[in-house]
Amino acid sequence: MNDLERRLSDLLHTGAPEPTRIITPGEIARLAQRGPMPHPRLTQRWGVPLLAAAAVLVAVAVPAVVIGLARNSATPSSPSLGAPTTAPTTASSPSPTGSHTSAPSPTTSIPAGAVATCLTSQLSLAAGPTNGAAGSLYTSFSFTNTGGKPCSMHGFPGVSLLNDAGAIVGQPATRDGSTGSLVRLGAGQRAQFILRVGTATRTGCNVPRPSSQIMVYPPEQSVPLRIPFTTGSCAVSVQSVTAVK
Repeated sequence: MNDLERRLSDLLHTGAPEPTRIITPGEIARLAQRGPMPHPRLTQRWGVPLLAAAAVLVAVAVPAVVIGLARNSATPSSPSLGAPTTAPTTASSPSPTGSHTSAPSPTTSIPAGAVATCLTSQLSLAAGPTNGAAGSLYTSFSFTNTGGKPCSMHGFPGVSLLNDAGAIVGQPATRDGSTGSLVRLGAGQRAQFILRVGTATRTGCNVPRPSSQIMVYPPEQSVPLRIPFTTGSCAVSVQSVTAVK
């Protein structure tokens, strides 16, 4: 029996025998590092079976101790199990390839055969003859295209009667009839509308209200035209523009 076997036997069986005694790898490593230690009595007491068991323990445990020591000596900076070895990179989003194009700027293009809407600045206003019937006066008014290019208009003008101070008399004219069709005006051509002035008294209007001017907004325009127009009214209505035959 060599020194290591004797130390194992002594560790297991010093005093009363302990069949369930387990030797740890650390104890084996410490025994292997000690110097010679003769124990002739242990050989006589436990015999060859103990030596064979000790040899098996040494053959299995010592390599395990060596491997464990090698693992424990690994550098602490080694990445832990399951942790990424490199920092994740973020892929940049691809730029759109034409899927989002800028919206086109609004245009004022006119379809073939059409012309632009008549602006107040290219129109003049004139009053025509007045006819009366059953408490109403009907007056024809006309817009003349004074610009050098054709234009068009469609729908109802906005009409109010004014007093000498320029204040609106009564309520603005209500719309009477259908919208009508588009009217195309060449340079110098005219479009007309009919204004009905109600002169019959009614609730809230015991006497027709006097006025001396008329203010007219051409269709689809926000700038009015004014001309003199003397009348007395309790109600006013207007028809849509039509072409002058």
